[in-house]
Amino acid sequence: METLITTSKSSITENTITILDGHLSLPKSYLLEKAYLEHTSTLIVSGSLIEGIGTIHSDIDCIIICEKRPKAQNMKHIGHAFVTDSNYRHITKDEDVHNTTNFYGDTSIHIDADYVTYSEIDNIFLKIEKTFEEITSDQRFLYAPVLTNTENNVIHRLIIGHALSNHEKFSQLKSRIPLEKHIYLAHREKLPVFYAFQDIQGCWQSENLWMGCEIARDMMFKTAMSFTYLTGTTNKHYKWVYSNMYRIEGFDEIKNKFFALARQGSSTRDECRSYIQETLKYMDLLFLEIEKTLNNSKIYPTAEQSLAALDNEFNERKQTTHKVSMCEYYFRKKYFAAKDTPPLLSLLKEWE
Repeated sequence: METLITTSKSSITENTITILDGHLSLPKSYLLEKAYLEHTSTLIVSGSLIEGIGTIHSDIDCIIICEKRPKAQNMKHIGHAFVTDSNYRHITKDEDVHNTTNFYGDTSIHIDADYVTYSEIDNIFLKIEKTFEEITSDQRFLYAPVLTNTENNVIHRLIIGHALSNHEKFSQLKSRIPLEKHIYLAHREKLPVFYAFQDIQGCWQSENLWMGCEIARDMMFKTAMSFTYLTGTTNKHYKWVYSNMYRIEGFDEIKNKFFALARQGSSTRDECRSYIQETLKYMDLLFLEIEKTLNNSKIYPTAEQSLAALDNEFNERKQTTHKVSMCEYYFRKKYFAAKDTPPLLSLLKEWE
C-alpha cells in the first residue's frame, strides 16, 4: 500500500528560516518586524512547517509571549493583513490583540502570531499539574478536555519552537513544561468511551452495519491518537493523526495496520462485518502497546493502582454482575491492563 503522506525538512540559521526542503526561505527579520515586541517579550517561531509536516498552504505559527497584550490601535503601523481578538474577530481600536495574520509576499504561506502572556502560560502549567494529580488516583472518563485548543497549541509550539528573541528566557520557560504529565492527560482524554462500543454492539446485532463501521473507525482513530501521544507526540489536532503515526519510530505492524484500516472502505454486509471485526482486533493490539508504554513511565499510575481505582468505582455501584457492567469493566480495564481482558471480539458478541 502506497503511503500518501508527505513530510519535509526545515532549518533555522542565524538569519534565515528555511522550510519545505529548501523550497522557501524567509529572513528572521521579517518575523521580528511583524511582531509587537517589548524588551521582555519572547518571539517563538513554530508550527507544522517548522515541524516538517505542513504543506505549501500551511502557516508559520509564531507565539509572542508578553507581560501584557498590545492594543490593536497600537499595531496599525505594522500593517498586518488582519488583527483579531480571542474570538478571531477583526479589531482596530483599544482592544486586546490575540492574533495577527500576514501573507508572505506572493506565496501561499501566511504567518499567524498568537499573543500570550507569561501569566497565562504559568496557569496552563498549573492546570496540567493539578489535573494530573487528580486523575492519577481514579479512572474517570475525561469527557471535557483539560486544556483549550489554544492552550494545547501553546504547549506544542513551545516544545517544537525556536526563539528569535529572549533566548535564555525561552529556555527557562521550556524547561518548566510538565511534558510527561501533559502527554498522560492527552492520552486519557482521547481514549475511546465504552458507550461508543455499546453502539457497535447494537449495530452488530441489528445489522445497522454502515453506522457500526463508522463508529468502529472513529474509536480506532481515538485509540491510535491516544497511543501516538504516549510515544511523545504533542500535536493534538485530529488532522495530523496520519503524520503523527507515520513519524513514530518502530511499531511497523501498528503503523501499517492503521493505514490499511483507516483507508479501507466497506459497503456490503460481509465487508462491514469483516471491517468491524478487524478494527476491534487492531484496537486490542493498540491497547497492548499502550499498556507497555504506560509501564515504562516512573510517574504514571501503575496497572495495580489503576485497577484498584477502577475496582473502587465498581464496588460503589449496583448490578455489577450484569452483562453490561461486566462488559464496561473489561473494556475500561483495557486502558491500562489489556493483556488480562477478553478480546473485544468476544465482548462484541456477548449478546449473541
